[in-house]
Amino acid sequence: MPGRNFEVEAKIVELPLAEPFSISTMTWESAMNVFVSVRYGDTVGLGEASPDDRSGETTDAVVEEIEALDLARLEGPFDLEGVAALVPAGSTRCAFDIALHDLAAKLAGISVSELLGLRTRDLPVTSVTIPIDDVQHMVARARRLADHPVIKMKVGFDGDVEVVAAIRGVYGGRLSLDANEGWEIDEAKDRLHALERFDIELCEQPIERGNFEALREVSRSTSIPVYADEDARTSEEVGRLAGVVNGVNLKLRKCGGIRETVRAIAVARGVGLGVMLGCDLESGVAATAQARVSALVDHADLDGPLLLAEDPYPGVSYDKGVMTLPPGPGLGVKGASL
Repeated sequence: MPGRNFEVEAKIVELPLAEPFSISTMTWESAMNVFVSVRYGDTVGLGEASPDDRSGETTDAVVEEIEALDLARLEGPFDLEGVAALVPAGSTRCAFDIALHDLAAKLAGISVSELLGLRTRDLPVTSVTIPIDDVQHMVARARRLADHPVIKMKVGFDGDVEVVAAIRGVYGGRLSLDANEGWEIDEAKDRLHALERFDIELCEQPIERGNFEALREVSRSTSIPVYADEDARTSEEVGRLAGVVNGVNLKLRKCGGIRETVRAIAVARGVGLGVMLGCDLESGVAATAQARVSALVDHADLDGPLLLAEDPYPGVSYDKGVMTLPPGPGLGVKGASL
């Protein structure tokens, strides 16, 4: 069977951060990500995912699932649609899907952008994130980013409206917010109303996931566009968010890789939702895969490698929010194998 020609390796890699990264629900000092290599003949494709423990994922389980994939069911390295039949959406499918896209494009001698028909499309600028910290550090970081066209600030903590006001005192560019489910329903409405005077581009996931009616209520209470993040994973969920929010923040890890993300973007467009492409704490493997899809979206938040102490697989490069894709076939990341 064609799948017997594949050789797959998966491993867990710790990625130390340049500094602690806090959101409304947790703090990281490093990311524990799963990397996968898929060899077909002499060609190797690389993939990556950052398992989400809040969704029940673990790094060990993802490695086990990757190693257990029945690749004999694939019709060879170009059976990109066949991956969805092997494993549900999530980190396992994401890591393998990215690796298979990298592999297929390398075998064809083209970039993943060309494989997707996106080679000539412009990329959006990416935001750079200000994590939750004390006021002085958050304002200082905003001041350092004053020459960036867009920044994203984490909210969902006591005093967050006042910190937004302080940041607006030093930063005049586009500003988006991300509450990461950090507000209760009435609290979200009150905070968003108070934030409207600060020219906020959008706010992600103001309340806990899983309550679409409450999310609709919050979204309709404010002039700030509300985007679902934790509530927006697959194309099916995106379709159910029509009329609930103004847009969705998609991630390759949530969708299960490039294939389902492109499908979810198409559904969002079809139901009139704006689209952001977001990231996890990740290396250039996942970030470059997402950057190569980003030509299809309105907003990008793909700064994962900028938050690392060191990127073991550099790919997409950054200059004040402007992303430049690397040359060469496949993803174009440096480092041919794990």
